[in-house]
Amino acid sequence: MPYLMGSGVLLALTALFVWKAPAMNGPAGVALAVAVALDAASRLAAEAASRRSGVELAMRGLPSLVLPLGAAPGLAAAILAVLPLLGPGRFPVVASLIAGMVAMGALARLSLTRSVLVLAKAETRETLVRP
Repeated sequence: MPYLMGSGVLLALTALFVWKAPAMNGPAGVALAVAVALDAASRLAAEAASRRSGVELAMRGLPSLVLPLGAAPGLAAAILAVLPLLGPGRFPVVASLIAGMVAMGALARLSLTRSVLVLAKAETRETLVRP
């Protein structure tokens, strides 16, 4: 639930910035929205793979600067909320940075999901082949 709330706030703030200055903020806003959608899709894929394989697919304790923004979109929303205090014109750079970090976290999650599914499939084959 916190993930959904954080993503919702992040997308709402992005929409607000794009609405205020569509020419300047539009491309970065679209990139951020696509990254959040990719992150949501990777979470759904990981959950489906976890149910299918019986292995928990949680990425915890990894020393990374990328994963906290994917795991806590509320943090990214807080960063965007502070932008007006810092001055105009900063949204495209910060939103692009956040979009890239969220997308990298989503791709890491998809890679982990694929690896677990391949290993689960190989174990199933080995079990079926053994007499």
